[in-house]
Amino acid sequence: MIIETIKTIIPKYFTDKNYQYHSLNHTFEVYENCLNIAEKEKVSESNKELLLIAALFHDTGYSSGPTNHEKRSAKIAEEFLTKEGYPPERTEAVKHLILSTEFAIDPDGKLQSIIKDADLAHIGKSTFTENCSLLLAETQFLNPDKDLSDRDWLETNIEFIENHSWNTKGAKKLYNKKKKSNLSKLKSELKDLQRKTANDKPEKGVETMYRVALRNHNQLSKIADNKANILLSITAIMLSLIISSLVTKLDSNPELLLPTMIIIVVNLVTMFFSILATRPKVSSAPYSREKFMDKKVNILFFGNFYKLPLDEFEWGMNELRVNRELLYSSLTKDLYFLGAVLAKKYRFLQIAYSVFMGGLVVAVVAFIWAVVKAS
Repeated sequence: MIIETIKTIIPKYFTDKNYQYHSLNHTFEVYENCLNIAEKEKVSESNKELLLIAALFHDTGYSSGPTNHEKRSAKIAEEFLTKEGYPPERTEAVKHLILSTEFAIDPDGKLQSIIKDADLAHIGKSTFTENCSLLLAETQFLNPDKDLSDRDWLETNIEFIENHSWNTKGAKKLYNKKKKSNLSKLKSELKDLQRKTANDKPEKGVETMYRVALRNHNQLSKIADNKANILLSITAIMLSLIISSLVTKLDSNPELLLPTMIIIVVNLVTMFFSILATRPKVSSAPYSREKFMDKKVNILFFGNFYKLPLDEFEWGMNELRVNRELLYSSLTKDLYFLGAVLAKKYRFLQIAYSVFMGGLVVAVVAFIWAVVKAS
């Protein structure tokens, strides 16, 4: 049977574990949903086969990303069915069913209505919470720069379910009761969250401040490392050229000795300070629970916790979760010492650039003097 054959070939399209929601499990869940709704809607066996084939293929295009994945899925289905000798008119019907799963498209006919209901049936099932967690993880993977809070996620899901309506009576009978229950649960969670944060309005602004500051410092650190690497590359190339070209000619051109030595020294000093700017250094502070609770040790810095036993580190992290003052103190220390390291990087980098620029000028002058003297 062609459906059993399809079940054996589609796993290869779901190997990327970052797509935690649009996975092989989701595909088989939509397959089962189609089967259940089709039975309620009394769909013929012939049309049921079209539905089930479309359900199995409908997310195979996700392996190349979410954008326009329905078109890629339809293409994958068409190529497979054509190769298997499936009737062209039925292959075309399967393609239209897959394309109809696009969120913005309204269903045309009973079969499209069924597959669209089956694709979103998770909102009316007991596995809704688990599926929501998987969808959140996938959303965060696809949008790493987007700051999605718990409240934002709850509000998004509530709005989606409130605006959703089933396209078939069968889906409504099967999933509507649990859908209402899931919606009620989300609203209850949102109220609890609002209650907890009602007296803490500055919280989000404070978190944003720390996040932006830490992100900016990390970006500046990367820029410093890149600049140092550029200097190291340039000086290494110059030294290799000098050694291969000039040093061998010093015996016959003694006047070039001074400018050659100048430029070699300039390059070596530049390399020295560039290496200092990028050299890793792990500093640490003596740790104890008393010092940690007195805000004298920052447990968020790896140099302070990498020697700790796991249970001690977990204890400290749990304390940070429940003690906001201790948490902000640790974040402040983290930001401060990151800034101190950054200042050191840029100080060495400034010296390296100054030596390189000034040294090149002196070397050029010395070369000109040597050429004039020789002539």
